[in-house]
Amino acid sequence: MSALRSVWPNATGLVFEVADDRGGTFDVDLDGRRVWSFKNPGTGVPPEWQPAGVPVERLRFQPWPERLRQRLTGSFRVRIRHSGAAEGPEAVLRIGADGPLRLVDRHDRPLVVNKWDRLGRALVDAPAGQVDRMLDSLDAIRAVVEAQLGPVVTITCGTLLGAVRENGHVLPHDDDADLAYLSRWQHPADVARESFRLGRVLRAAGFEVLRLSVGHLQVVVEHEGVTDHYVDVFPSFLMDGWYHHYFMVRTPLADATPLLPTTPLTVEGRTEPAPAQPEFLLEQVYGPGWRSPDPSFAFEIPPSTGQRFYGWFADYNVERESWEALVELAAPGEMTGAGVGLSAFARDVHARTPEGSALLELGSGLGADAVALVEAGRTVRAVDFSRYMLRAARELAAERGVDVPFTALNLLDTGAVVRLGAELAARPEQWTVFGRRLLNALEDRGRDNLFRLCSMLLRDGTAAHFDVVADHGYAGIAPHRHLTLPQVVAEAEARGLVLDEATPCTEPMTWFDAPDEELVPLSRLTFRRRRR
Repeated sequence: MSALRSVWPNATGLVFEVADDRGGTFDVDLDGRRVWSFKNPGTGVPPEWQPAGVPVERLRFQPWPERLRQRLTGSFRVRIRHSGAAEGPEAVLRIGADGPLRLVDRHDRPLVVNKWDRLGRALVDAPAGQVDRMLDSLDAIRAVVEAQLGPVVTITCGTLLGAVRENGHVLPHDDDADLAYLSRWQHPADVARESFRLGRVLRAAGFEVLRLSVGHLQVVVEHEGVTDHYVDVFPSFLMDGWYHHYFMVRTPLADATPLLPTTPLTVEGRTEPAPAQPEFLLEQVYGPGWRSPDPSFAFEIPPSTGQRFYGWFADYNVERESWEALVELAAPGEMTGAGVGLSAFARDVHARTPEGSALLELGSGLGADAVALVEAGRTVRAVDFSRYMLRAARELAAERGVDVPFTALNLLDTGAVVRLGAELAARPEQWTVFGRRLLNALEDRGRDNLFRLCSMLLRDGTAAHFDVVADHGYAGIAPHRHLTLPQVVAEAEARGLVLDEATPCTEPMTWFDAPDEELVPLSRLTFRRRRR
């Protein structure tokens, strides 16, 4: 008999009745498909949601994850069950419009809530052939890395856990494949240099490589023109009696005995190299309870470990997946279109920019402003750090029949920023730089690189134009991303720029966690190069 008796779903979350206090992990199925898992539900059920006749001490409440809640529209069956159980109470929930729930991405692929509390895809829902293609990629990438480093490359993280705990199968709720290599270097700077070399080698071998940090590579593979899967490549190394496995493990270890030589394990019928003692690494990554399936698992990284890795290897992937989800995970036919015509901000930039000055747009997004500026007769170079945004922007330019060079640039990557600055500074054009909704989207390293780039490009008569949210109560932006005007001015001045003008305005605005448009006070900022 199930320890769960009834469920009363609503637009905010799940109210459910338990028969005992066994706790554990709960799975939530929507229309028969597991979509989300959680543990430790709350006991505080609002009075208006308390069903009549049920003792309040037996009631629990769990809110929907915000990014899932935003997609719950239609009529669908909700079932809650203990993880691993086949049955549990269910009820029908209707939110908004009639019709079935369509919790799929723009390519009609099913979505779930992943371990990062974001919407994503799970291997259990993968179409025929995808897992084999993913493992083919893993083997090909491993061969390239082994050719450089020798037999020090193993499966790790979810791929290793599936091989050991799931009897040679991939984890059903995983979404990728994972490799790690044990570096021969001990100093993080040398490990970083090695990772950059591996990135170059993998690109030369024909792989699309994203650098998620100084040490973390992600290989993205398409199938039939659509992103199909990806393979993470993590560095690990020994230093001063400690073993480090990016991004979650730092543990005392005298030597590499638990790691090398590798041992063979089976993954979906093929042999893959694993650490010498797989249980050692699995306990370090997932904790002592790794043998028990837990689809609600989330990493709990000690602050000292996370801070060390961030200090050594930084993070090039800050919020990229949240922005990309606006494109890649949108429902079919519902992707927010770029539209046609200049935004109010771009219209102001166009009016202020001298004839003949070329425009560099930073954070071009879906490309609407860049395309409209080219249609208005401007020369434009546009950059963004999201491959999905860039693809959508190129499609828009092709539809409009205009030529806009949309290229990738991650403002957290200092080397890439300096290379672009040197390239454009060597050209004969005078450059005006602009970025809409950009300053609040960047952490301090990104803003410093932004102003560094401006200082390389601005000349007499040209300027840089940005805006900053003036309403620090706007909830779409995390508190640590709100900026004061004196703070921004000081950061720009450190790179030789001076504030020329600050103009208050109010504009409609959305953010990745605030999709409902609202009017928000901003300041439009114009910077110029300091005269010597």
